[in-house]
Amino acid sequence: MDERKWIERILAGDTQSFSCLVAKYEKMAYTIAFRILENREEAEEAVQDAFVKMYRALSSFHFDSKFSTWFYRIVYRTALTALRQQRMFVSYEEAGPVDLSNDEVESATALLEREDRKEMIARTLKKLPADEALLLTLYYLEECSVEEICQITELSASNVKVKLFRGRKRFYEVLQDKMKLETADLL
Repeated sequence: MDERKWIERILAGDTQSFSCLVAKYEKMAYTIAFRILENREEAEEAVQDAFVKMYRALSSFHFDSKFSTWFYRIVYRTALTALRQQRMFVSYEEAGPVDLSNDEVESATALLEREDRKEMIARTLKKLPADEALLLTLYYLEECSVEEICQITELSASNVKVKLFRGRKRFYEVLQDKMKLETADLL
């Protein structure tokens, strides 16, 4: 089902269609919020707030732009507002050790091997300034156009292009440094 039908059904009171819309956009919404807030709990809360705001404003969406662009702009603004209100001290949860069976270890190892590239990209993005990491995520992972990124972030096209250029350059530099360190560790 396309977004227009989902939205029509949601406006008619169908909560199942809203669940479908949430399922489709929650991952990228979280990614955007996390890139800005750099905290899992804060990002989850901002995404929940953004979905509530989207639901309340859904009747004002007229398909002048892509729905994803409109919604990601809500997420972006909600996360920026949360960032401004963020407490000075943030507590981080510590993960404790977990006992795993041999099958679970083998399964986890296989998963890690498949996800290694994705993890390296994610770690590299974490080392970039938040605004550059967000733009690279929107452009390459969400495949948003420069125009859509302008609509989401309210930056000019030239500013988006410059930040993407700088972000790609910095991404490459961080990745190169990481590869040099790993190569040195192997020697």
